[in-house]
Amino acid sequence: MSSQTPHTPTTPSSTRRSSDGTLTNHPTNNTLQFRRKLSHLSYPLAPLLSITSGISHPSFPTTILAYHLLTEQQLDELAHWYHQRTPGEWSLCYPLPVVGRWWVGTSGNGNGNGRPGIEDKRRRFGRFVGLGGCESPVGGLADGNGEGDEGREREQRAMELWVEGQMKMREEKAERELLGGRKGCW
Repeated sequence: MSSQTPHTPTTPSSTRRSSDGTLTNHPTNNTLQFRRKLSHLSYPLAPLLSITSGISHPSFPTTILAYHLLTEQQLDELAHWYHQRTPGEWSLCYPLPVVGRWWVGTSGNGNGNGRPGIEDKRRRFGRFVGLGGCESPVGGLADGNGEGDEGREREQRAMELWVEGQMKMREEKAERELLGGRKGCW
């Protein structure tokens, strides 16, 4: 007769042999969660190329894990490399520009002087390169100079005015080049 001890696991488990040869039970649920997380963090990111140089920044993250490990200095360098730190001729040529928001901090998530903290910058860079889940503000706070919809509307309007100004400058420049520097048609 064999004696069996009743075994009622709370989670599915698997038996594994440890390095010393003893058998141990490991919850497979934790293993599956770990594998899913590891798979997510090791997901490769395609490098974004600079419009002016045609190459990606040396610090551009190659995986989701590398993205989460970017320092604030690296994020600033990346924003500068991709023309998102200060408005310029190439800023709006990228699919998801964040140039109008790079230096605006969210309420309670910066260094106390209205500047964005590292999480704001990481989220904005994630949005810039097209990562999902980076659109909404961290902690439910609004981007912009105020909270809620009012801050977002103010930020959106400021960006629209800046874009209009950039488009007008480009049109005027094209017109000047077309006329060859002449003031009129006469």
